[in-house]
Amino acid sequence: MTTPVSARHAQSSRDRCLDAGSDVDNGATYAVASFAAEAAARHAGIAAADAVLTALVDTVAVAVAGGGTPAVGALLGLLDAEPAPGECSIWGSELSVGSSTAALVNGTAAHALDWDDASPTMPMHPGAVLLPALVARAGLLPVTTDRFVSAYAVGSAVFRAVSEVLPLDVHYGRGWHNTSTTGRLAATAAVATLAGLDVETTRHAIGLAASTASGSLANFGTMTKPLHAGLAARDAVTAVALAERGLTSRVTQLEAPGGFFALFGETDAATLSQLPERLRRWEDGWSDDWAVKRYPSCYATHRAIDAVLDLRPGLDHADVSSVEVIVHRGGLKPLLAHLPGNGLEGKFSLPYTVARALRTGLVRLADFSDEAVHEPAVRSMMDLVAVREGVDPDDPASTEPFTVLTVRTRDGGTQTRRVDVSRGDSRNPLTPGELEDKAIDAFASVGWTPGRTRALLSRVTSLWRGGDLTGLQNVLAGRPVTTPARVRKADS
Repeated sequence: MTTPVSARHAQSSRDRCLDAGSDVDNGATYAVASFAAEAAARHAGIAAADAVLTALVDTVAVAVAGGGTPAVGALLGLLDAEPAPGECSIWGSELSVGSSTAALVNGTAAHALDWDDASPTMPMHPGAVLLPALVARAGLLPVTTDRFVSAYAVGSAVFRAVSEVLPLDVHYGRGWHNTSTTGRLAATAAVATLAGLDVETTRHAIGLAASTASGSLANFGTMTKPLHAGLAARDAVTAVALAERGLTSRVTQLEAPGGFFALFGETDAATLSQLPERLRRWEDGWSDDWAVKRYPSCYATHRAIDAVLDLRPGLDHADVSSVEVIVHRGGLKPLLAHLPGNGLEGKFSLPYTVARALRTGLVRLADFSDEAVHEPAVRSMMDLVAVREGVDPDDPASTEPFTVLTVRTRDGGTQTRRVDVSRGDSRNPLTPGELEDKAIDAFASVGWTPGRTRALLSRVTSLWRGGDLTGLQNVLAGRPVTTPARVRKADS
């Protein structure tokens, strides 16, 4: 059979790229691609499967809640103007769209409330990028739970290993939003694993994704920040689909002059050579560096909120004269340096979240409306809160995250609480009941009853335990489970 001209051209172009990079097949791009391509041969344990299920349920819950935000409303308005039929669901809705569009909308929704998961050691939100991309791709082919877990572990490892090698303090310090930049590479590797791509096709997909990497910290506190996660998820799905169809990139893109590491970090050859070992370390270790958020605000505020809630039973907020919050070096980088002017900015304000916790003893979704941020009593308490970065008072040489909060009262009393591990961290996890309560609160924000929420959670868990995720799109949309036409075709 004669090969079509377009296919011959794509193959010829790919061969030229491979020839150009053949002398560096042990480089960073190859390390990531081979790590992803060979993941199916490695076994994922039961603990990892349970952790991914928790991440999936939590991310879906906050995404459904985020579906009511203006940022997602703008995206859905765009869909109304440019219909994009498909078989992938917008979670919690009857809408079915194409895979890249589903990844875009669900990723944006998952990050819209800043209630999505986080890494205690690195500023990143893995679930909001990895899961929308993986679930979207899972709408196009039969997928087992084991394969999905392996793909998620690959993405989690790439996220952390690449962040370490950049290194992240340089990357984030320049103002890059790591969830958006490194997240694209992580999600691309994960989707490539799910799709069963070979090493060379995965290299091209990674090179494509690297050329779309962007997202700045300057947009924190605006609707563009959650869009970063959605765009990263979309670009990962698109990069894999294009690479499968023969679109090429430089197969040494990550390590090349002018490539990802050169543009986004300050990585020397010795550090770059550690990438394979770091990938292996994080494939199993990611679930020990992972947290489900208890509060719907920037993760950099959580230790301080925990400290306030620990101290509050012994305090009368009316007697508070001052509050000092000291965080680790770099701990204020994601946060606003000015007092918040609206609800979105409130999520990135230590003075606001601390004042809110002191006043009400809770930090809930409703506390991040524009009206809540401008409550006079809370604004007055914000004026009492001083924040700064500092060295660890117990170990000045340590670089580990910490928060020390000191409350002084009008009678001269002082109370101090130090928090190193926030509630929801894998080392201090939420209980199953607390996780369910969070999901119920999230779904309730868009009108779901507790019974309807529990029914969806039960269906997701049942499908997951059954090992076949073919019906996942319908379950997440709340529809009856049927096999999508494209999946039926793939099986025939």
